[in-house]
Amino acid sequence: MFVVGFVTGLTYFIFSTRYTRYLNGKLSVVPRIGRCFLMIAFGASFGNASMGFLSMLIGRVLFLVRDWLGLSSLR
Repeated sequence: MFVVGFVTGLTYFIFSTRYTRYLNGKLSVVPRIGRCFLMIAFGASFGNASMGFLSMLIGRVLFLVRDWLGLSSLR
C-alpha cells in the first residue's frame, strides 16, 4: 500500500502537465490515483494535528477548572 501510494504520488508530480501527452491516455489513471493517495495522506495528517491540538486544549481547560479555580466537583 505504501509503495503503491509512493509510486502513484510521484507520478502525479512528474506527469503534472498533461496526462494524455506523456502517458498516451492509457496510464493517465495512475497520477489520478496518486492524487487520491496524497489527499488521503494530507487529510489524515491534518486530522491528527487537529486532534492533538484539541487534546492539549482540553488538558489546559481541565487544569484551569480543577486546579486554578478549585472546582474539584468535576473530577
